[in-house]
Amino acid sequence: MTVEAASGTPSARQVAALFFSVFALVGSMSPYMPLYLEAWGLSIAQISLLLAVPQLVRLVAPSFWGWCADRAPDRGRLLVLASAGTLGASLLVALAQGSAGWLMLWLAIFHFCTAAHSPIGEAMALRVTAGEAGAYGRVRQWGSIGFILAVAGVGPMLDASGVRWLTLPMALLSLLLLATAWRIAGVTAQAGRRADSGASVLPMPGVLARLREPRLALFFASCALMMFAHAALYGFYSLLLDRQGYSKAGIGLVWTLGVLAEIVLFRLQHRLFGRYGALPLLAFSMAVAAARFALIGLGDGHWLLVVLVQLMHAITFGVHHSASMALLHRWFEPAAQGRAQALYATLGYGLGGAAGSVAAGAIWTAAGPGWTFAVAGLAAALGGFAVLACQRLDRRTTWPVQGAGA
Repeated sequence: MTVEAASGTPSARQVAALFFSVFALVGSMSPYMPLYLEAWGLSIAQISLLLAVPQLVRLVAPSFWGWCADRAPDRGRLLVLASAGTLGASLLVALAQGSAGWLMLWLAIFHFCTAAHSPIGEAMALRVTAGEAGAYGRVRQWGSIGFILAVAGVGPMLDASGVRWLTLPMALLSLLLLATAWRIAGVTAQAGRRADSGASVLPMPGVLARLREPRLALFFASCALMMFAHAALYGFYSLLLDRQGYSKAGIGLVWTLGVLAEIVLFRLQHRLFGRYGALPLLAFSMAVAAARFALIGLGDGHWLLVVLVQLMHAITFGVHHSASMALLHRWFEPAAQGRAQALYATLGYGLGGAAGSVAAGAIWTAAGPGWTFAVAGLAAALGGFAVLACQRLDRRTTWPVQGAGA
């Protein structure tokens, strides 16, 4: 990593370690949580509701943490506080013993705390890399590496011990996250002391007011539609693969393949962004997502088709995420980056993801997996049209994003 931070700001390596820890935790639970809930005898309706909890929490939590991050003199302390809450909640999930009510409460607290890491971590990454696509990709890829290692390790463990042991790796990786946040806080405390000596938050227009701009309204609508579509993938793809005869380790390998493709993308994306720009690539990612979900819905679980749709993850997540980050970096000033990231998480993962999770569960119950992923593909296609409209309104689509094509 070539971009180093100034004194009092985490280095690129420290931000990469934060991404590694955060997404290792995500990888330990995201592919397996539906199977964990099913193992306790919960119905599809209950599972879909519980899987909507993190998305519902994201309607408020990212805005709270983003607001705090843009005003707090020491963001590292916020990360420590959130990571400690994450560890405590992960231990309480284990004590729920399959009770839907207690699971809903502890998962809500768990995801409220983990919601802090995205707006704060992304704001740190964009600052330390100056928004340059290649440097950002080299930092962000460590989140993907953490995800892969966790998925690959947890799957065989669950095959051997049973899926109800899922909370053990969750707790251990929450502890790793706390240790990583503690190291970052040791650096940011220097900046915090300087900020306490007289610095203040610069006045600026409210971030929510920016939604009145048609191009931004269309952008965030497309993000909500993309996360609506991905809710079927994150919530029900593991269940589908399980029904198609894949083992827990096999399901882990399927998810690992997608993230490996994502890592390759992060390593090479500076060429794509330099040539095509963020908005055209964002529209392309939506089109690929529509095709990906349609193929999942039509497929029968044959390994060649599974490989194909997982390789598409490099585009549907990797390109989409990096393009979104590049646009947020360009459209919002540095003092507003925490709140901009929070708005992205709230409207995309929160509103879009929650609606998508509930809808996916209802469609799965009423019409089956095929229609569930068909509707997901339709949502992604609609999001693509929103991006095209946004691109027409944006007069600066060929301008550089501080080192990356926009």
